[in-house]
Amino acid sequence: MTSRAIRLGLSFEVAPPPAADPLRTDIACVVGTVARRRVRVANGAVRFPNVLVRWLQWHQVTRIGRVPVASLRVSLASATQFIDSVLALASSADERAVLSSFFATRLDADARDTLGELLRACRELSPVPDSVLDDLRLRGYAPRALLGPDELGGWLRLQRLHNLPVVVESFESFAQLFAWEERGIRDRRVRPGDPVVATPLGAAVRAFFGEGGRRAYVVRSGDPSDVFDTAEGRFAACFPEARLAPEDGHLFDAQADRCAQLPGVQRRLSRGQLARVVDLGTPPALSADLWHGLEHLYGLSDVSFALLPDLIDACAQPVPANLPPAAVVAAPERFAECVEEEDPNGLPAGRRLPAPQLSALGLDAWRVLVQRALDVLDNSGRAFNRRDVQLLASLPLTLPRNELPNAAQWLPWMAATPGWMSPGPATAPGALLNDRLQLAYPWVRTHDSADCQGGIEAPEGTLAGVLARSALERGSYRSAATQPLRRFQDSEPRMPWSQTLHHVSSTPLGEMTLAERVCLLGPAPRGPQLLSDVSCSAEAATRLACVRRLLNVVIQAARRAGEEFAFEPSGELLWSRVRDRLSDLMRTLLAGGALSTDGVPFAVRCGRNTMRQNDMDAGRLIAEIDLLPAQPIQRIVVVLNLRDAGPTAGVASTRARAAA
Repeated sequence: MTSRAIRLGLSFEVAPPPAADPLRTDIACVVGTVARRRVRVANGAVRFPNVLVRWLQWHQVTRIGRVPVASLRVSLASATQFIDSVLALASSADERAVLSSFFATRLDADARDTLGELLRACRELSPVPDSVLDDLRLRGYAPRALLGPDELGGWLRLQRLHNLPVVVESFESFAQLFAWEERGIRDRRVRPGDPVVATPLGAAVRAFFGEGGRRAYVVRSGDPSDVFDTAEGRFAACFPEARLAPEDGHLFDAQADRCAQLPGVQRRLSRGQLARVVDLGTPPALSADLWHGLEHLYGLSDVSFALLPDLIDACAQPVPANLPPAAVVAAPERFAECVEEEDPNGLPAGRRLPAPQLSALGLDAWRVLVQRALDVLDNSGRAFNRRDVQLLASLPLTLPRNELPNAAQWLPWMAATPGWMSPGPATAPGALLNDRLQLAYPWVRTHDSADCQGGIEAPEGTLAGVLARSALERGSYRSAATQPLRRFQDSEPRMPWSQTLHHVSSTPLGEMTLAERVCLLGPAPRGPQLLSDVSCSAEAATRLACVRRLLNVVIQAARRAGEEFAFEPSGELLWSRVRDRLSDLMRTLLAGGALSTDGVPFAVRCGRNTMRQNDMDAGRLIAEIDLLPAQPIQRIVVVLNLRDAGPTAGVASTRARAAA
C-alpha cells in the first residue's frame, strides 16, 4: 500500500476532455432503456475488474505484493472469498494486517451486502473501460461526489452505468457496453436461446452512427420491458415513479435500477384505459446529483440534439399475447418479382411482430410527453435552461382507424386536432408549436432493420445522423435538405410522395404542405435523401430548422463567453471584450454564409445601452445580438413559355408533309 504523502517529480494525470467548438453542433444525447452487456466469467480467479481497481486506488491501494492492482487476479464469488483472495496476495504479514484493517474499517454489514452486489455486477456485466470512468470522473460522477455518500453504491452505479451520461465515439464502443439488440419478447430477463429484438435506443444509436454521426452521449435509464409486456409495464420501464392515481400509492415498478426519463410525469386512468398522461410541471433539479434522464443535458454543454426513442413504445398499444411466434405482419398487395418466399419460421423475430402503433389516447399521451420534454429543456424561460438543444422525435405509427391519420392525412389531421397546430383545452399543455422540435417521418426500412419490432426503424436516429453529418461537412447553419441517406431502402407506411410534397392544406398557420411541417425521408431522383429540414415553429421565419440551429450556435458561444468572463469586474473594459468576442463569432458566421448580406447582417451591443443601473448594481451583464439569417432557397420553379414553340412546330409539320 502507498501512503498519501505528496511525491515530488513528474506525474501524469488524465486531461479534461476538450470543449467542443460552438460551431460544431453535431453531438447527440440519447436517453432510453437498454440492458448492460453481459459476459461469462469463468469460475476461479479472474483479473481485477476496473471498477474494483478504481475503488482500491481511491484509498491509495495501488499495489499488493509489489504488483499493480490492475494486474492481479482475485475471486468474485462472494464478498468473503474476494477479501480472502486479496489478503492471500499480500507479500508480508504487515501488509496483510494493513489490508485486513482496511476491509474491517470500511465494510460493515450493509457495505458487505453492497459489495456482494458489486461483485455480482462485475461477474455478469462487461467491464467499464478506463476512458469511460475517467470521463465520468472528470464530470464529477464519482463516489462521495455526484454519486452520493454511499461509496460502494456509487461504484455499483458506475458498473451498471445507470443514469449516467456515457460518451461513445462509435457504434462498436456502444455495443461493447450495452446489449442494444437483446430486448426480450416474452420475458424481461433474456436467457440463452430466447427470441429477442433490438431496443428503440439501440436502433437510434445505430442509425445515428450509420448516417455519419461522430459522437453521442447515452443515458441508460434502466432495463427495457419485454415486447409482450402490458401497457403499464412498458410505461413503467420509462417512468417508474408514475402512479395510477393521486390517491393510489401503488407504484408500477419500484426497482432501484430504473429512473424516469422525464421528471414530473404521471399516468392516470382514462376511459378505463391507462393512457392519459398528466404533466405535473415539475422544474428540473438544480443539483447535478438529482438529475434523471433528460435532465443530464444541463451538464452536457456540447450536446445539440436530444432523442427519447422509448416514448412511442411507452404509449403504444399492447402486442396481442396470442400472436403466433411465427406470424408475419400482412403487407399491402403489390406486384413483385417471382421469387421464392421466405419461410416464416426463418424470419428474424422482429419481422414476425407488428410495429408499435398508437391509439387516439396513446397519441395524445405521446404528445404530452413530447411537450414535457420541451418544457424540461425550456425550464419556464429561466436563465438555467437548454433552449439551444433541438429535440428530435419520430411521428408515430397509428392504428388503422377512421379517427386516426394515415400516411396522407397527417397534416389535415394536425390542423383539425387541438394541441397539435392550435391550442388545446385549458387543462392540456400548449400545442406542438416550437422551433426547437423536429418531427421525422415516415419510418424506414434498412438493410439491418429486420431485428427491430415490425422490421422497421423509427426515423429520429436517421435524422440525427444526417443533421450531424451535415453540420460537420457543411456547417450547422446550412439546411440538411437533399442530403443523401446511406441506409434507406424503403419507407413504412408507403407514402404518396407527389401528394405529400406538393399538396397544400389549409392550417391555422396558413397554407402549407406536410414537408413544411415534418422532416420527410424518402426517395429522390438522385437516390434516397432527407427531403425537408424543418421545425415545428409557428413562425415562418424560424420554420427552417437551419435558422434555429444558427441561433443555437450563437447561444452556445454567448454562454461560453459568459462562463469565461463570469468573475471579471464589470466595466467598459469587460463590455468591450464581450463585444469583440461576439463580433468575431458573427464575422465567422458571415464568412461562412450563415448570415444574409441583404442589409445589415449583424449588430452586437453591450454597454449602458443594454443595461440599466440596477442591472449593473446587481452584477448582471446583458449583451444583445441582432442578426439576419440567410434563408436557403426551398424551391425553384421553371416556367416554359410554349407560345414560342409554335413556329418551330409548324416548320416541323411542313417538313413532315414534304417528306411524305
